[in-house]
Amino acid sequence: MAKKKMSATQNSQLNLTAFIDYVPAEVQATKGNNWLIVYYVKEPSKLKMKRFRHRVKKMSNKTLRMRYAKKMCSAINNKLEKGWSPFFEGDYAQQYKTLDSVINTFLEQAERKHRDNLLRKESLRAYKSYFNNLKQFIDEKGLKNILAVEFDKTFVIDFLDYIYFDRKRSARTHNNYLNFLNQFGIFLNERKIIPANPANGIPKRKVGKKKREIIPGTIKNEIFKFLAVNNITYLTLCLTVYFCFIRRTEISKLQVKHVNLIKDTIFIPSYISKNKKDGIVTIPNKLKKLFIKHLEGSENDMFLFSGSQFKPGYENLKPRKISGEWAKMRNALKFKNEYQFYSLKDSGITQLFLLNVPLIKIRDQARHYDIKITETYAPRNYKADEFLRDLDFNF
Repeated sequence: MAKKKMSATQNSQLNLTAFIDYVPAEVQATKGNNWLIVYYVKEPSKLKMKRFRHRVKKMSNKTLRMRYAKKMCSAINNKLEKGWSPFFEGDYAQQYKTLDSVINTFLEQAERKHRDNLLRKESLRAYKSYFNNLKQFIDEKGLKNILAVEFDKTFVIDFLDYIYFDRKRSARTHNNYLNFLNQFGIFLNERKIIPANPANGIPKRKVGKKKREIIPGTIKNEIFKFLAVNNITYLTLCLTVYFCFIRRTEISKLQVKHVNLIKDTIFIPSYISKNKKDGIVTIPNKLKKLFIKHLEGSENDMFLFSGSQFKPGYENLKPRKISGEWAKMRNALKFKNEYQFYSLKDSGITQLFLLNVPLIKIRDQARHYDIKITETYAPRNYKADEFLRDLDFNF
């Protein structure tokens, strides 16, 4: 390949290697329509420069290709100005890909994991949502054709501020984005696309108290009476969450075959479970009576709760339909919004604490991987404890 002759400016700079650390990147055209980004960096402890080159990918539109090449030059020169050296960090050639292209690679691999049952559909949907908002941020800030190398700590912090302050999302949402950006940063770093994960070390925002509340006994009775008359199949679903602590997405995928009324158990297979592990929970007698009625005429390969009025069937139940039905019931009974669908699970676990069920049994029924998670559901006592008050001990 024919080399382009060095410019007069570069020759002059190279003659002064004792006083400079680099020669800025510029675009050079060679034979065969090949374009190169060329720059020079002083070798450590030596008075000479080493030449570095990056090929500019071919494009049908020459104007777009030049715009892309100049963006590469700008990104390299910005790094050089900040003291970056390829001798110390290694030359990550892939960092001059567009951020959009590496996002597509990430999503393609996520799609493959989903097909292999290694990633939940909900997680894949969340990834796409995060990236859609990231692309919206890029468009609004006029950062089109941003390169992977520009995905640095400043960019990540600016995006998180955009989510929290501009979009007015909660601290919890901010932290969810930070967790995701950390995953994406690890992905890029492991593939030598960027030299370091820019999300690493960024602190999470302090999260306030959850908006949902434990459902009091009187409210639970009203819900039971209302659904027993108006929607018995949805009542069965709600009590499955209350007694067995099965998550909304998991319950939408359970099949009739996973319920064993002889052993009084529900099996949650790993491909359904949030933690990707098989689990078994116990069916209490009060729920079993409802299940006997619910399962009449069903077949093993049917969904336990289908999209057809929550009855056993072959139509997949969308998780949001579960929450939507809860909202309709709550509005009909004029309950406050803090009584959310997930309050059922919280309320059920809390009730077991109040019944003095051993902590280890609560942990297993809730399928918590760590007993510390179970302990977070322990209800706080804001009045005098009778046991401690009457205990016979003194100084």
